Amino acid sequence: MTNKKIAVISPSLPLSSVDEIAPALNRLSASDIEVEFYSGTEKIAAFNCAQNGNADLVMASRGGFNSIELLPQIDFSTIKKPLCGYSDITVLLNALLAKTGKTQFLGPNLKALCVDVNDYTLKNFVSVALQNENTLYEPSETYLDTHVSKTDFLKNPGLTIINPGVAEGRLVGGNLCSQIMLAGTEYYPVFEEMIVVAEEDDLCGLHTVDMFLRNLWALFEYDFAKNIKGLIIGRFMQNSRVDLPAFVQKLQSFEPLQKIPVIAGFDTGHTLPQFTLPLGRKAVLNTETFPLLSF
Repeated sequence: MTNKKIAVISPSLPLSSVDEIAPALNRLSASDIEVEFYSGTEKIAAFNCAQNGNADLVMASRGGFNSIELLPQIDFSTIKKPLCGYSDITVLLNALLAKTGKTQFLGPNLKALCVDVNDYTLKNFVSVALQNENTLYEPSETYLDTHVSKTDFLKNPGLTIINPGVAEGRLVGGNLCSQIMLAGTEYYPVFEEMIVVAEEDDLCGLHTVDMFLRNLWALFEYDFAKNIKGLIIGRFMQNSRVDLPAFVQKLQSFEPLQKIPVIAGFDTGHTLPQFTLPLGRKAVLNTETFPLLSF
């Protein structure tokens, strides 16, 4: 498919074993994508080695916690290769973008590539991150929530347009609680026009929406919020038990969001499949056309 190479690192939690990601390795090999691992007790050493290797892109093995600990140790002037991942890796993606101005990819980690829906995640990752194509976003027909089942496909209810409109700006964001750790620091990317991507996992269970809204309100308290021209919200997980009508009502009552297009249910976050998004790249969000998102 592509004859590319990716370097895999574990800046959050480590993999338990290679067997854990065997299906992903098989899928990548079948697509002519070579994988090399960089690991060790020193995360920064693995990070630096992956950056200095001959891979086309660096990918996180999985998510987890505490990748933020790497930030003071990174020499951003030496960054050569983009990073791909999501969840806790949101911290590194946005810090790298803020400090270097180079595109980073909000997309699958290696573990996420073990399970896919109609090759949606893999195809979009290859197209956007490895082949640098102007891929058009199309919602997936079905999805999986692996915290509930790795085999039961759920019908995708589609996107919810909370506020219609058109926005242009550079993509930033990812996991919302990870973004909040960076907001207001030198590690949060700020552009004159921004389209923010926000999603959350199910660690807070029934309180997920409360946590999400609290963090979202906090994000809009920063001075750079005036530059936010659009908001893309990822799909929530089943264990979060989101009351969609109530959630939409709360978002529509929040004054800063009334001035910008807002959508929810996008194929990004902790369910599968995932659409790879190039953070830092200019994008257009238009709720009245197809494709709804282009870059």
